[in-house]
Amino acid sequence: MSYQISTELDPSCWAEEYRRDSRCRVHEFLTAASAAEMVQAITGNARFRQAHIADGEYRELSREEFSSLPLAQRQQLVRNVYSLATRGVGFWYGRHGINSGTKDALGEIYQWLSSDETLKLVRKISGIPTLGAPSAQLTAFAPGDFLTRHRDDVTSEKRKIAFVLNLTEGWHPDWGGLLQFFHDSGETRDSWSPLFNSLCLFDVKHVHSVTCVAPFAPRARLAISGWFHDHA
Repeated sequence: MSYQISTELDPSCWAEEYRRDSRCRVHEFLTAASAAEMVQAITGNARFRQAHIADGEYRELSREEFSSLPLAQRQQLVRNVYSLATRGVGFWYGRHGINSGTKDALGEIYQWLSSDETLKLVRKISGIPTLGAPSAQLTAFAPGDFLTRHRDDVTSEKRKIAFVLNLTEGWHPDWGGLLQFFHDSGETRDSWSPLFNSLCLFDVKHVHSVTCVAPFAPRARLAISGWFHDHA
């Protein structure tokens, strides 16, 4: 499958919006067929592992590994994750990393993310001509999953533009999973609901979070996220 960006997009319009606040949300980014095919590729091939911080280190745990832990150990792990979250640190969500070495259907998604067509469009919208291939992950935020407030600015990695391509149809904002932006003071600013087939682009210096997915959400919030790096 060769994924296609919608031919009806007006990059200059989104570039103007991005210039005003170093962020924009591009609606109906892919063609309808491409968006549907991408969802199918992810749901049929991704093996999500629960990303979190434990004992001061980043860790991932498959659903099978988590289920195999003794009940007391599972409860303690979740308590530790929530304890960090009360202090504004950490996350708990399903993750499947993709890169240039990823094969088959998921590798095709990364190839599309790194393609000249995609990079050319993101460069035009952001106004940064030196952007190169991104680092990326497939994410599934199930009920109870969250990502606390943070910046994505990592100087050593030369991250410039964060992105989130939302791939869950019919998501209701009451279900949580909102991309929440904050002022530098810590006060809430505004939030973007994960509208299906929308591409969120924002400067990595923006403070943001993903709000906790409600326990009554009927399905996971599916997306592709990551960062475009400066290759100057």
